[in-house]
Amino acid sequence: MRKTAPIVIAATLALFLPSVCLGQTVASTESLAFGDVFPGVPKTVVKTSASAAEFTITGTADAEVTLDFDLPSYLSTTGGNMPVFFSSTDCAVDSTNPPNQGSPSYNNQNPYQTITYRLGSAGLKVWLGGQIVPGLAQKAGSYNATIRLTVTYTGN
Repeated sequence: MRKTAPIVIAATLALFLPSVCLGQTVASTESLAFGDVFPGVPKTVVKTSASAAEFTITGTADAEVTLDFDLPSYLSTTGGNMPVFFSSTDCAVDSTNPPNQGSPSYNNQNPYQTITYRLGSAGLKVWLGGQIVPGLAQKAGSYNATIRLTVTYTGN
């Protein structure tokens, strides 16, 4: 009998490259976390779950910003990779105060396309889900990747 051990997926590191603009801040509030994963069993984290990545953007209320993600294709560990996928509906944005992750005002956004939105009085929350697909012989370990979010004021 072959024993299988769970693969522990560490939360993906979120790194932000905000544009230089007085008063704008971008912070990673939560990392995308897949938790324990088993070989051959895909695992999805939906954007409305507590395990989704969460980004907080603050700045001038009603200012228009663009959001651009640079998403990884793989999570990596020493000597191994695991595919990670993001669908065309894996992103949600909300500028209400307080923000509502369960029913965001701008839902089902494509993280592969530029998203344009206005900051609310409390800023903007952005959530991102995804899916990993471990192979049948996936190496055990902690897997990581970098998600980059660039936030730019449009001037509108």
